[in-house]
Amino acid sequence: MKYSVKVVTSGHIVELYEYEKDIKTGKDNKSGSVGRAGKNASDEDKEKNREIALARAKREVRRLINANVDAWGEKPKFFTLTFAENVTDIKWANSEFKKFKQRLSRHIWRDPNNLKYVTVIEFQKRGAVHYHVVTFNMPYIPHADLERIWGHGFVKINAIDDCDNVGAYVTKYMTKDHDDERLREQKSYFSSRGLAKPVEEIIEKEDLNALRVALSPNKTFEIEFQNEYVGKVSYEQYNLKRKS
Repeated sequence: MKYSVKVVTSGHIVELYEYEKDIKTGKDNKSGSVGRAGKNASDEDKEKNREIALARAKREVRRLINANVDAWGEKPKFFTLTFAENVTDIKWANSEFKKFKQRLSRHIWRDPNNLKYVTVIEFQKRGAVHYHVVTFNMPYIPHADLERIWGHGFVKINAIDDCDNVGAYVTKYMTKDHDDERLREQKSYFSSRGLAKPVEEIIEKEDLNALRVALSPNKTFEIEFQNEYVGKVSYEQYNLKRKS
């Protein structure tokens, strides 16, 4: 199968991709291997593929968050979990985060697996692990209670009430720190099961202009760039919450 236009809808954020060259789906799609350097790849290729993989992770987080901000009947909450001690062991820290989200879920629903969330791992300048957490179905919880449930240090609440693109806001925290050696071969984010997923749709090229006209009052961003596999790519982003 071949296509040249793709639409990705993540909640109220719509992205349009128009490719100069047709993209093939299936085994013959060379671009599907981008971001997966083999064992014998050069250091330059490994670094390039690492950058692509990080960009892919950032895109996945942004879309996943936006697909869920209005899906669970609660306003999303965004907070940062910090260790008081200089915790640098990511495996141990991840284990403690898992225990925290289970404690939090039990506190609210008496069910350790009901919390809907996306969490991004980051490192402080001192090298300590900390977590940026977005929850989608969590009701209001006093700050003191949240710190008590965390139990390892500090919780910073981030205001996102006036943010109409929460995914983009949160992924600003996915900086070059995600290239930390401790994250090599590991996921740079976690998410709960059962979240709403972004919807990808392939449309005919002749339908693209009509879609652009319909969405035009909500356009927030556009760019053109070159891709070594598919040539020129036209990218547009629309925010359906934006007031025209």
